[in-house]
Amino acid sequence: MRRASRSWNRRQMLLGAGVAVAAGLTPTAAVRAKAATLLDSRTNDWRRRLGNEYLDSAMSFEVRPLQEGLEIWEGERGGYMVVHSADQTVLESSPTAFSPYREVLGEMAYLGPGEYYVAAAGRGINLLTGGSESASDLRFMAHDAVDMMQEQLMVSEFDTAAIAGTASAGLAHVKSSDVKSRVPWFGYILSSRIYPNNEGICGWVAGSILTRYWHGRSSSRKLLPSKFRDGSNMTSSPNFASYLQGSGGNGTWAPNLRDRLVWNAKKQGVNHVSSWGVGMLGVFDEVRSSWPVLVFGVFPISSKRKGGHAVVAYGETKGGALITHYGWAGYSDIILNGGLVGSNTRFRLK
Repeated sequence: MRRASRSWNRRQMLLGAGVAVAAGLTPTAAVRAKAATLLDSRTNDWRRRLGNEYLDSAMSFEVRPLQEGLEIWEGERGGYMVVHSADQTVLESSPTAFSPYREVLGEMAYLGPGEYYVAAAGRGINLLTGGSESASDLRFMAHDAVDMMQEQLMVSEFDTAAIAGTASAGLAHVKSSDVKSRVPWFGYILSSRIYPNNEGICGWVAGSILTRYWHGRSSSRKLLPSKFRDGSNMTSSPNFASYLQGSGGNGTWAPNLRDRLVWNAKKQGVNHVSSWGVGMLGVFDEVRSSWPVLVFGVFPISSKRKGGHAVVAYGETKGGALITHYGWAGYSDIILNGGLVGSNTRFRLK
């Protein structure tokens, strides 16, 4: 019964009793201060560093707990972030808007974009709609929210019959005249070995291409284990994508790819930076900063079909679309001009 509830209809959940957010939920400044950790511009830790990327670096912001390791960060003059503290990753942010939890004190929960709740007087109240649920139901849904995001964002197997022939796939290859920018040494992406990618393992293949890129770009640091090196490229056998996958399943999304890329980098003793995000959060910033990104979602896989897929984004067109390696032979320069991005993995060497 609890498992089935993970697929609840969110529109129905928001109907509720129509209870408005009561004035009594607004705390005094003194009470609020006890519930929050204030980080000023002099604080030197990962929260301050991450806040500097997304909020006004000169201002202080408060950090308050949500649920399951999630936090709400609120700038003193506006701007907010929902952060997964264990992964040190931003799930939602705005540099200027006020937090949806502003001036609210209580047991707060985040169930995804647009779904901000606080428990009060035995009810879980939606801060945008005023709709409500029982507090016990809210706690259960809040507990499952992070797992649900994973289920919704996971890229699994799809039927590859539609891309059997290069002539019939119908994907748009970028023209040189349409390129605005590409990451330095993007040739390492274009010339990367491509492992068989027709059994739903697209995320692991994309991860292998990204690893080969950073190994080629800084080969003295030896990101690729020695038995997988063929010059600056990867060996055809053994298969590095399978090594990266390990005992994990075929289904992939941003966090499990990030974890395995980090695992390999640590085994190789290579200094690195990594994070993951929901949707397009941070993707263009990374590409414009000369760092390719893994992007997961539901993308065109032919002129008439879309399917779950993972690609390597490494450039931008003049029209503002991503240039990607699709993980298939002959598809190393595809314009990502449709579909829905679910999550992304950011990984680079220090």
